[in-house]
Amino acid sequence: MDIQKAIRDLHPLGGQVVPIRTVQETRPVEEFADAFVAEVNVKAASKVIKALDSAFPKDPSLPLSHLRRFAKREMLPQPLREAIEAQNAPAAPGQTLFVLLSPPLPDVEKLKAILAPFAPAPAPATPNATATDGAADESSVQTIHLQPVKIPLCPPFNTTQAETWTKTLWPVVFNPAAPRSFVAPPPQTLARAQESIEPHAGYFLSLAHLVAQEAEQSGLGRGVGAVIVDPAITSESQQWDEAVLAVAGDARYSRPEGGAPSQAQQHPDMAPNPASKTYNADLEGGPELHALMRAVELVARWRRENDREDPAQECDTLSPLESHFLYRHHPDPVPLSPSLKRKHENPTESDIVDESDLHVPLPGPPSVDHSVPAPATPRIRTRAQGGYLCTDLDVYLSHEPCLCCSMGLLLSRFRAVIFPRGGRLESGGLASEPVVGPVAEEDPAEAGSKDERGYYGLHWRKELNWRALGFEFVEDVDVETHTPVFHA
Repeated sequence: MDIQKAIRDLHPLGGQVVPIRTVQETRPVEEFADAFVAEVNVKAASKVIKALDSAFPKDPSLPLSHLRRFAKREMLPQPLREAIEAQNAPAAPGQTLFVLLSPPLPDVEKLKAILAPFAPAPAPATPNATATDGAADESSVQTIHLQPVKIPLCPPFNTTQAETWTKTLWPVVFNPAAPRSFVAPPPQTLARAQESIEPHAGYFLSLAHLVAQEAEQSGLGRGVGAVIVDPAITSESQQWDEAVLAVAGDARYSRPEGGAPSQAQQHPDMAPNPASKTYNADLEGGPELHALMRAVELVARWRRENDREDPAQECDTLSPLESHFLYRHHPDPVPLSPSLKRKHENPTESDIVDESDLHVPLPGPPSVDHSVPAPATPRIRTRAQGGYLCTDLDVYLSHEPCLCCSMGLLLSRFRAVIFPRGGRLESGGLASEPVVGPVAEEDPAEAGSKDERGYYGLHWRKELNWRALGFEFVEDVDVETHTPVFHA
C-alpha cells in the first residue's frame, strides 16, 4: 500500500456532527419524595426561612432550586388546596403564605414547635356573630398544620412537565439551562468542542474507515478502525492528518486460543476472515484486541518506548497505516526483523519468515523520512511533558464501541468520541437510543420488546469518574451495512 497516496486520495465523508443525547435526556427518570406544606404568617416569611435553615440544614446532595419555597393560596394545586382547607379554617385573605418543608424531613413535633411562633392569625369574626359563634372562634385559633405532599427531586425537562407538576404537586420553576447541568454537558462546552470537531470530522472518519478496511483485508480482524487525534494540533496545522497521533484496526482473529492456531493462521489466504461472517463469542478474541483498545495501547506503547534510554520496539508489530502514523516523526525508530506482508501483496524473498512467526504477520516501523522535518516537540506528549493516558485527545471510530471499550474510553480520559450514526450498534455502549445499524434476530419469546430496551449511554454519566463528550456523524447519504451484530 502506498500510504502517502492513500492519505492524499482520501475523500472526507459528507455530513454533519450532532451531539449524542444522554440516557437521562432520552429516558428521564422522575424521582419524587415526601414533603410537608405549612401555612404561616406572611409577615414572618424571612423569619421562617431563618428558623428552618438554622434548625434543619439543607442536604447539599438534594438541590431543589426548581421548587418554590413559598406559594400563595391561589398558586396551590387544586387537590392540595382542597386538602388544606378541609383540615384548617381559612385565615384572613392575603395574610398567609404556604411554605414547603422539603426532605430530609425532621421530627414532626419538633417542626411544629419551631413554626408555632409564625402561625397565622385566625380570620376576624363577622359583625353579627353570636355568642355561640364567638366560642367557636376561640376554639378555632390557628395552629400549625402539616399537610403531606409529593415533590419532584429533579428539575423539569421542559415547560409541559413543569406545568403538570405545578398543577398537581407543587409550584415549580422551569429553567431551560438547569436540567442540562445535571444530565448533559454544559451547552458552552458542547458548542466549543463541536466547533473544533466539525471542520475535519469527515476526514478523520474516512481515515477510520480506511484503517477498518486494512484490518479486514489482513484477515486479522473485523472491519473496525480507530483514529486518535490531538485537537490542539488540528487548530494549528494546515494539514488535517498532522493531528493524527495513532490509528489502529481490529485484530481479534490474531491471537491463538488454548494452544490452537489463531483464526488468522487457520485461514492465511482468506480476507475477510471467514469467522467474520457470523458472530461466535469463542472466536472473537478479547476486547483488548478491539480497535479502540489497541489505539489506546499504541499511545501508551509510544510513551514506554520514549522513556527508555536504549529504546527498542515492542515485540508485537503494526500494520502499515498503524506504523506510519505512530512512527512517522519518531526521532530514532528501531527497525524490526522482516515479516510477511499483507495477504493481498506479493511477498518478496526477503519477506519470508519461519512459520512460527505467523503470529506477527505485519511489518514494523518504517525508516525515518529525513525530508520531513521533525517537530520541535513530540506529537504525543511524553510523561515528562505531562502526558497522561489520552487526556484532552479525541477519538474517531468507524463503529460504536462495545460496553467494555466504552469504559476503556472513559478511563483513558478522552475529551470526545465521534462515530458515524450508521455505525451505532445494538451491542454498543455509548448511544442511548435504538440502533441504526444491524440488529440481531429477534427471539420469538421476546417479540415486541425491542422498543422497550434501554441502551447504555455511557459517554456522559455523572456517576462515572470521567465524562466524555459524545458526537455522531450523520452522513448525507445513508450507507447500508450487512455486517452481523458483533461487539466493536
